[in-house]
Amino acid sequence: MAQPIFILGFPRSGTTLLEQTLSGSPLISAGDELPLIHVLAAVMPQLFDSPTPYPSALSELWMGDHLEGLDELRDVYLKRAKQLGVMTPGARWFTDKMPLNEMHMGLIGLVFPQAPLLHVIRHPLDIMVSAMSNIFTHGGFCGSSLETAAKHLATSADMVQHYRDQMTLHYRTVRYEDMVDDQETTIRGVFQFIGAPYQPEVLSFQDNARYARTASYQQVTERLYDRSRYRYRNYLDHLQPAIPILEPLMEKLGYSI
Repeated sequence: MAQPIFILGFPRSGTTLLEQTLSGSPLISAGDELPLIHVLAAVMPQLFDSPTPYPSALSELWMGDHLEGLDELRDVYLKRAKQLGVMTPGARWFTDKMPLNEMHMGLIGLVFPQAPLLHVIRHPLDIMVSAMSNIFTHGGFCGSSLETAAKHLATSADMVQHYRDQMTLHYRTVRYEDMVDDQETTIRGVFQFIGAPYQPEVLSFQDNARYARTASYQQVTERLYDRSRYRYRNYLDHLQPAIPILEPLMEKLGYSI
């Protein structure tokens, strides 16, 4: 059956743009923000007869009667995805772009070791501007203030690096700025990474009839534009509290002010 493509990234980093582009191919259906990784975390203790919650419940995989536990988790995920109707006829893949799924990259890498992990990154200060312009609805209230949003972004980046250091993952970063500056080259590379044939039509993501159920729904109905790139320059005075928090991440990712 169709297999997942995980689009990872902090909210407002450009994940909807990437999903809308990929789902322009008839081989890739859009799953949108699927809660299924959270479902796996919730059912894992019961499935593994574990007295401890996730993630420590994963230690039960060492036991002989749970050696097939990852297969069971994979079956749960795919069954739920099928029930949600995200596997359209003829599609070989479907996207899962639940925000902050990268915090569960370890679990994803265990359950779906061959699944493409596409991590969308963007200038951290641009993310902050966009985050403060929208109301997040995914819990945690990380976007209730500039400082907490910045700390959450920096912490999630540290977690991603930890997983990459500890595991072999089918992982690729996709820069938002590259999608804007050199759309065709960037998207060609993504399709090649997935193993799907590239079709020029996918670049016209604004023609995708699918309705994106995110805060970016209006932007992805327009042609590609660059007015959201480096928008932070207009708000540097307001962003001063976040800059010291995000400077190490900006340096690591190759961004500057």
